[in-house]
Amino acid sequence: MGMCRRRAAAYEAVATEEAAAADPLASPRAPTSPPPPAQTFVTATSLILRGCGAVYFFAFLAAFFQNRALIGSNGLAPAHMYFERLRLRPLDGFLAHPAIWWWVPLTDDRLDAAALAGLALSALVCVGLSCSAVMLALWLLYFSIVSAAEGSSFYAYGWESQLLETGFLAMLLCEPAPWRLRPSRPPSLPALWLLRWLMFRISIGAGLIKVRGDSCWTQRTCLWHHFETQPLPSPGSFVFHFLPRPVLSAAIDLDLFVQLYTAWLVLLPGIGPLRWLRRAGGFLQAGFMVNIALSGNFSLLNHLTVLPALACLDDACWPAWLRRAAPAGAPPRRNASRLLVDTAALIAVGYLSWPVVANLLQLDGRRQVMNSSFNSFRLVNTYGAFGSVGEARYEPILSVSSDGKVWTELDFPCKPGNVTRRPCFCAPYHYRLDWNIWFIGFKPHQSMLQQRERWLFTFVEKLLAGDELAISLLDRSSYAVFTDPNVPGKKRRPKFAKVDMWRYEMSAPLWELVTPWFRGETVTWWRRKYEEQLIPTVVIHQGQLALAAQ
Repeated sequence: MGMCRRRAAAYEAVATEEAAAADPLASPRAPTSPPPPAQTFVTATSLILRGCGAVYFFAFLAAFFQNRALIGSNGLAPAHMYFERLRLRPLDGFLAHPAIWWWVPLTDDRLDAAALAGLALSALVCVGLSCSAVMLALWLLYFSIVSAAEGSSFYAYGWESQLLETGFLAMLLCEPAPWRLRPSRPPSLPALWLLRWLMFRISIGAGLIKVRGDSCWTQRTCLWHHFETQPLPSPGSFVFHFLPRPVLSAAIDLDLFVQLYTAWLVLLPGIGPLRWLRRAGGFLQAGFMVNIALSGNFSLLNHLTVLPALACLDDACWPAWLRRAAPAGAPPRRNASRLLVDTAALIAVGYLSWPVVANLLQLDGRRQVMNSSFNSFRLVNTYGAFGSVGEARYEPILSVSSDGKVWTELDFPCKPGNVTRRPCFCAPYHYRLDWNIWFIGFKPHQSMLQQRERWLFTFVEKLLAGDELAISLLDRSSYAVFTDPNVPGKKRRPKFAKVDMWRYEMSAPLWELVTPWFRGETVTWWRRKYEEQLIPTVVIHQGQLALAAQ
């Protein structure tokens, strides 16, 4: 706290000296002096906007490389089939599923064009060129992709709504005109408060879903298994999983303390000593997300959640090399029309927040739901993660064969498969198929396969048919299975396929595995044991997937 106070005093002194140098006759109390950094959020605004641009960039990047195979016209869950049924009433359809596809026909090329346009615009935001028009375009483009995938489970994740809500609020931090790509005014208080309200809901929702969900959270045992059973473990997961169990139990206490109690700090006003508590709340929430990001691959979630926490940190909290000042001659506050727009947004979000609050408080007598939206534009949503934690990891392993005797297991880019392959580190990039496969590991496995993840049957069928889009979703190490080794460039198709369930366990902590791995030795990262057959041996018969003759 003393450091922040000293930085604030130094900043004010430098500003006064610069003003005096520019005009020797100017009074130290001249109105041109900038406000004290403890009352401005120029640095936080810049970081939030650039961070939002970076998250958008990775989201559109994953969409560009994966959407054709997942939701394209020849993908696992074609989006156009779902959307064509809704195109009869464009206006009503847009209000229910915001997207550009109500007026622009949905095709694979246009799906790619939307992703490429999003990549270009988000790159501008990353380098500091942002305005409300650019942020609105990013919001609509990404909403269009999410809406297109509405009929599948590949975009059924909480961070899709969180990115859309954060992107909407980021519009309020920018200049409205496209010819003003750099902020010329500080953010308004309503815009900052909306970001803090988002941060509060994310944190408190995640904490409440834990204490109301799996009993392992109250029994302080969830983290004994979480790092091993999470969707896509990273090398860092092999550190956290092997920590002493008393340490992991204490970490649960810290987890619930941060999410349930310190979440309230971000809502405190910046008055007197309360400013220090709000700063502490912002630092705690951001630091907690960084810690989680080190423990596994959680796609966009952690990087995205850091952004609203920054709205609690005024300019006096940042080191001099990172701190940004308002542009020369910038007005000290928003103009009246923009402040009116921000206030209207604050009122609208307040009105739309009631169902979310009712859900958190369980006023309707129902169980708390997580990662849900109560309005079609997803302006206010409810969040939460890992309300339950499995005690064992089960992986579906897909194998193919040309003769039904010699089988080759296929690997995916990031999910565990080959026990000697090093775990990946891919966040914030999102391998959507790898994440969806994780859900099949929940028992009963057949129930998950037959209901939420029926796309796996289509995927197996496309692999046996030699479909290049389906093959592109595999790890590059598995491409050779579909290439004739005797004839360069010639494709081949395996005749048989099957899917088996295996139970996986981490073999050893990272510090025992990393040295032999650096030496180039073969390292066994996982141990596994056969569990059951998920899909029996199948073939393509008359253009459809069928059981192989015994």
